[in-house]
Amino acid sequence: MQCQQVAMMFQKLVAEDGILEVTDISEKQETKGRPVGLNTVNLLKVASSALGFGPQMAMQLAERLYTQGFISYPRTESTAYPPSFDFRGALSAQRNNPTWGNYVEGLLTSGYQKPRLGTDAGDHPPITPMRSASEDML
Repeated sequence: MQCQQVAMMFQKLVAEDGILEVTDISEKQETKGRPVGLNTVNLLKVASSALGFGPQMAMQLAERLYTQGFISYPRTESTAYPPSFDFRGALSAQRNNPTWGNYVEGLLTSGYQKPRLGTDAGDHPPITPMRSASEDML
């Protein structure tokens, strides 16, 4: 069962009973490796699991973001950035964002790690933010 489904189940139980008792809390530390670049397949997976979008809706939204200049071309199988990719420039385009601009500024100041090496399918580079957007703009 996915985390979202579990959360919805508990939300329904609390709404019905009006009571929730927390009996135990556990904590564990996990480390995740750096991600590879985002390709179309992974975009569709994230859109489905995190946002509940079907593939058609996800691609329509991605195409709209592309035509409006917010992301790079969304139909790609590549997860590897070319050696000449300007990561600093891509980050700089996000530095004034009201939500994550401070985080980006910290990356630009303190340093950042490039994504893990992925696969170059020979078509287009991974899907990349091209310009900053606020919720109001979208």
